[in-house]
This record gives sequence, structure tokens and C-alpha cells, in this order.
Amino acid sequence: MPIIDRRTRLRARRALRKQKRQMEAVTAQADDNIDKHVMRRFSRLMAVRRFVIFWVALVALLGLGALWQVRGMDKFYLETRPASGGTYREGIIGTFTNASPLFATSSVDTAVSRLLFSGLFKVGPDGKVSGDLASNLEVDEEGKLYTVTLKKGIKWHDGEEFNSEDVLFTYEVIQDRETRSPLRPSWDGVKVEKIDDYKISFEIPNALSSFRYALTNGIVPEHLLGSVAPTDLRSSNFNTVQPVGTGPYSIKTLEVVGQDLDTRQERIALVKYEDFYVSNEGPDGIVIRSYRTDEAMLKDFEEQVIQSMVGLSFLPDNLLEDDEIKQVSAPLTSAVMAFINNSSEGLNDKKVRRALVQSVDSNELRKGLSFSSIAVDSPFLKSHFAYNPDIVQRPYDYAKAFALLDEAGWELNDSGVREKDGKELKIRLVSQSLSEYSVIAQKLQQNWGALGVKVEAILQPEEDIQSGAIARHDYDVLLYGISIGYDPDVFAYWHSSQFDPNAATRLNFSEFSDKKADEALEAGRTRIDEELRNVKYQPFLQAWRDEAPALALYQPRFSMIVRGTFEGFQGGQLSTATDRYYSIGNWKIRNAEVVKETNLNKGDE
Repeated sequence: MPIIDRRTRLRARRALRKQKRQMEAVTAQADDNIDKHVMRRFSRLMAVRRFVIFWVALVALLGLGALWQVRGMDKFYLETRPASGGTYREGIIGTFTNASPLFATSSVDTAVSRLLFSGLFKVGPDGKVSGDLASNLEVDEEGKLYTVTLKKGIKWHDGEEFNSEDVLFTYEVIQDRETRSPLRPSWDGVKVEKIDDYKISFEIPNALSSFRYALTNGIVPEHLLGSVAPTDLRSSNFNTVQPVGTGPYSIKTLEVVGQDLDTRQERIALVKYEDFYVSNEGPDGIVIRSYRTDEAMLKDFEEQVIQSMVGLSFLPDNLLEDDEIKQVSAPLTSAVMAFINNSSEGLNDKKVRRALVQSVDSNELRKGLSFSSIAVDSPFLKSHFAYNPDIVQRPYDYAKAFALLDEAGWELNDSGVREKDGKELKIRLVSQSLSEYSVIAQKLQQNWGALGVKVEAILQPEEDIQSGAIARHDYDVLLYGISIGYDPDVFAYWHSSQFDPNAATRLNFSEFSDKKADEALEAGRTRIDEELRNVKYQPFLQAWRDEAPALALYQPRFSMIVRGTFEGFQGGQLSTATDRYYSIGNWKIRNAEVVKETNLNKGDE
């Protein structure tokens, strides 16, 4: 039996025919409407096309005028200014090995450490000490007990709270001989005690006016390093890939690229620490790149891989002519001197030393440098309160220098060389292999050679001169720069105890020894009052001038080459190159459009 009967099939066919007729009717009606409402009107539109074109052109003209007006208003109300944010990329000559403030020594290490870690105090470009992690400093009447109050609410990068346990731990580790921290010599004999969670004391064996400057090194976290053996601290991952500090930036990544020792490069990426205890309007991120050679760093700078360069020994002419490139520089609280070894044969006579000093026109010599410099003519810098312009090294006087050598018994032989008791007057001049030192060494050779003194100049890399000539005092004259700092405590460089082979640092490069100078240096550093210290230092200045243990030349400069926008750098003098980051919270490295402060706006206020 069929599933669908005949009657049902007929009914379905009738319904289908009906729907077809309806669709045909709708289609016909649509065609009539299109012809009536579009095609017929379009033909009328063509008749008035000039009128339509006119109105379309008018609307377009009005639109363009409005756009031009908006752009004009932008120029009137908006201006381009340096703005916060962005990523700052800095290249530094050197290598990265350790970010910990306990061990950082190289230019790259100290730069990274300075951004990651904070100290109890910091020193501004004006030389004044202000609180960093500390909120207050009290000193007792004897100048031996320093009590530091810490700021509350400061957190480490991992969220843990900072307190006096961290400070106590840091200085105990520094004092531990097994740690082998380069900071240890400055902390021998200092007693550090925790008073409470936010107060700690430092008791020093003898009054030391410059001690507050020693409280600026970075502090490390006890909760992360307290369980690490002192002998293992130097090799800890904390120092490289996992450093945790309280500084304005925290570690993001550490990448080492290149297989060749000469081309290897470390790239350290840092990000702004959002919970930093001081407002930071500086860059959102910082990338430090280390370079082994000037050429490699220059290549990346020209290709705009990095925005700035630190430690460059020269700048090509093509970069000097680029208007987008500028040099940011500041004098360092350091002094470049030619240290005359008082223990060397011939140089143990002060008349010979005076002759060497007075035969050099230091003003003329500095003209050979590629940068302007501040003259140094004393063991103190001109910015030190103890500097006395009436007691400085003896002035240039070639005739006097010539006569002094005659008085000392050094006569010119037939070869034009000074001779005494059958021995020629020879000087072994050692210096670091830097372009500026090379210029100075050549000038000294010429000046002293004109007196009849034989001069052998030896320029060595930094690592060689440190481990050799400086460590053993193996030279007659050492052309070198010393870091003095903001305080005129120069005990380490001129006291007779500081050239003893058993001394911790042996920084008395001249091996200068004078009883009155020693007494003055000891008295000057143990007084707090500046006027009294100034009085105490005067005998030292007189002895230094009369004994002529060195030829003082100039203050070196920190220099940084920057491309593009770079605003907010705070000038003044810097104690070290890393002090450039003192104002990093104000650095602006990019531009943005902001509303102008018009007279109308000011009137509304």
C-alpha cells in the first residue's frame, strides 16, 4: 500500500503552483519599484549632475578645512616634550661577572649593582650625604658612634620587608675574611650592632670625619643569603641571574652571546621596580650591554642598537658631526697625577723631584687632552674645603728646574744626559694604556728629556698595571688617576703607613714619608668641625709642596655619548662613574605630545 495517497499528492502540487505564482508576482512588483524609484530618478539625477558635483565638492572642501583646522589647533595647543617611560639601552666597555655590591668592581658590574641595590645613604652631585634606605643619622660627641634609623615599609624585589637584620648581615659578611669582599679593608675594627628592627649602630675605633661616606655601599638581603657559607657567596647565582635588591630596578633577564672571548657580550635587562620607595619617573626598562672593544660598541651605536656609550676612548668624526648625538660629561672627584717614587735611586732627592715638577707647564700639557679639564695643583681638589690656593705645587719654571738638577749634582754629559757618580739619571714611567695617558706620557718625556733626563714610557692594560706595577710599586714614576671623593681625607694616598708592603691597599704610590705630614693627616681626619680640620691639614699641604712627591695635573671626567632625547641628567661632580644614575628617576629618553601651558590656561587658573 503506497505511503502517500493520490489525493495528498494533488494537494501538494496545487500548493506548489500557488507559491510559484506568488513569487512571480513579487518579482514583477520589485522590478516595477526599481524602475520607478531608482532608474527613473537616476536619469533625473544625471540631468542635475552639475548641481550634485558642486555640493559634493563643497562638502569635501569643508571636511578638508575642518581637518586642517584640527591639525592647526594641535600645533597651537600641543607641543613635543621629553616624557617618562621607554627603554634605555646603554653600552659599556668591560665585562659583567657580578652584580652583588659585596663584590662588584668592574665598570659593568658596578653599573648593574647600582641600579639593583640601594645603600643606607647616597651622595649627590653637590657632595652632600642624604638618606637612601636610612631616614636619620646621629653621631656622638666623640665622633665614634654612628646611629642609623631606617625607613619603614621598604620591600625587597621579592616582596620581603627590609629591616636592620639585612644591614647587620651585610656588614658582618663584608668583615668576614672568608668572604673576600674588596670592601673589607674599610671595615676593619668597626663594631656593628642591631638596636631594634629599624635602628642600627656603628662604632669605629677612632673618630673618622669621612665615615658617613662609607655607608653608601649596597645592602644585600639576609633572608636569601643568610644560609649561604661565606666561601660560597662569591659563586652564588644571586650575583648574576637571581639578584634581589631594593633599588629602582629589578632583574629581568641575563643573556650571554658570542663564543669568542673578544666578541662575547653580556646583556642585562632590568625593569622598573613598581614598589620602589621613591617616585621614579625614569625609563620603564634598562638594558646594559657589555663590549670588549670600542669598535664593537661603536657599530651597535651607529646601528642604533644602543642609545648611549660609556667608556669610549675616542669618537669618530662622522659621529661628532651628527646633530642627534651629544656628549654628556661631568668632572670626577679624582685626580690624575705623576706619582714620583721617593724610594727610587735619584728620585729620593727632593731637589730632583722639584725639578721634575717645575719643568712641566701643566696648563699647556692639558691642552693636548680631547676634553676640557679642571686643573689640580694640590693633594686636595679645588672643591674641597681644605684646599688652600696659597699652598699649592710650585709653578712652572724651566730655568729653576734646570738649576735644581745642577745643585743636586746631576751634570750634563757629552750625550746631553744628566749624570752623577758615573750613573745616568733614568726614569721608568709606567701608565695605563689609555689615549689621554698616552698624550700626557709623551709630553712628560719631552719636558723631562729637555732637562737631560732619560725617560722610558711603558703603557700597560689596566689588569696588568694593577697586578704588576701598582701591586709591587715597580716604577720610578706612575702616571695614574686616584679617586679622592667629596671629603678631603687623603690619608690612604699620602700617609707613610700606606706604602708598607703589609698595608691592606698600599695606595701611597709615591712612597711619601714625612713626620709632620703624617701628624697632620691623622689630625685632619679625626675632627668633625670643618674649620678645625682645615687648620690641621695646613702642615701637610706645606710638606707636600716642599717635598714634591708628585706632579698634580687634572681632574678626569666622566663622559657618555648619547643619541636622541636625553633629559634630566643632574650635573655637578661625580665621585664614581656609576654616580651618573643618581638622577635616573628623572631621566627622559623619549618624546611625547603634551598640552601647552598657554597664557589663556594660566589666566583661567
